[in-house]
Amino acid sequence: MKQFFYLVIVSTVLLASCTQPFKKSENGMEYKIISGGSGKTVQNGNFFEIQFQQTYKGTGLDTVLYDSRKVANQIVPMDSAGMPLQYYKIFSQVKKGDSIIVKQLVDSIMKEGNTAPFMKKGGNLIAYYKIINIYTTKEAADSAYKVQMEIARTKDSLNAIVQLQKDDKIIKDFLASKNIKAQKTPKGTYVEIIQEGTGAKVNDSIGVKIKYTGKSFNGKPFDSNVDSQFNHTDLLLVNMFAPRVIPGWIEALSMLSKGAKARFYIPSTLAYGAQGQKPVIAPNENLIFDVEVVDIVGKEQGMAEEMAAQQKMMQEQQQMQAMQQQMQQQQQQQQQKPAGK
Repeated sequence: MKQFFYLVIVSTVLLASCTQPFKKSENGMEYKIISGGSGKTVQNGNFFEIQFQQTYKGTGLDTVLYDSRKVANQIVPMDSAGMPLQYYKIFSQVKKGDSIIVKQLVDSIMKEGNTAPFMKKGGNLIAYYKIINIYTTKEAADSAYKVQMEIARTKDSLNAIVQLQKDDKIIKDFLASKNIKAQKTPKGTYVEIIQEGTGAKVNDSIGVKIKYTGKSFNGKPFDSNVDSQFNHTDLLLVNMFAPRVIPGWIEALSMLSKGAKARFYIPSTLAYGAQGQKPVIAPNENLIFDVEVVDIVGKEQGMAEEMAAQQKMMQEQQQMQAMQQQMQQQQQQQQQKPAGK
């Protein structure tokens, strides 16, 4: 819940309120409420629907960090136990249609360790809220939430189409600049066949054992089961009947046979998308994978090997947890020893 309140909507009503003075909350945070609504204020146990935007303003930098209008409205419970007290006091004053501006000095947030590297002392996080609706029952809030999730899915689909067009141009220009010939799958991955395999092509009823190296378009590797620096050199098993890999791999693998070596050029929308995999993969980053099909196994063997791999991973996690607990116990024992012993 705290993280939500570092997110935050700019509207013409808010921008027109610049002359209204800010009030100070108990912890020094500044806020002002722009009245534009009617009816009852939000009560404890209610739910409210908001649009919000968060901006950062500092020396030489003025940027929007988040805007819910690009995603969907948020449905928030008015809960005195789960909401930070200063925000609870602010939101308990608002009605449907009201707007809020909250300004917080970055210096105070730094004490909690919740700032990004670009944020500097003296800067401000400014949150703009717009109260779209208030719901008095959980059923009404759940219904509104479903509507917002459908809106979000529609926006995600439209954004993905636009992003795929951008990705496709970047990949095509890259391939042209390197004089690389690659085949494009129906969904958009480009496949460069380096070495043809033998036998039937990979299909959705088998398991595929693979060597791979993933890298960015600048050539820097971010994962591999070939390079020992990544600390895992077992073959990767991809069960095509229940794949657990990024979408860009699926069609690309279906073009290969046992023994084949290929390079996949995968658009971000078929990789890790707008979220990325920080810190190694940036949002909307296109990726390259060098892949070798080492072996192909039947469905039953693939299922059995995947289960064995999962059990092995669980055992390793348990061993790691046990080691951590042992180390913590040893540290506690050392701390409890009398001085001079």
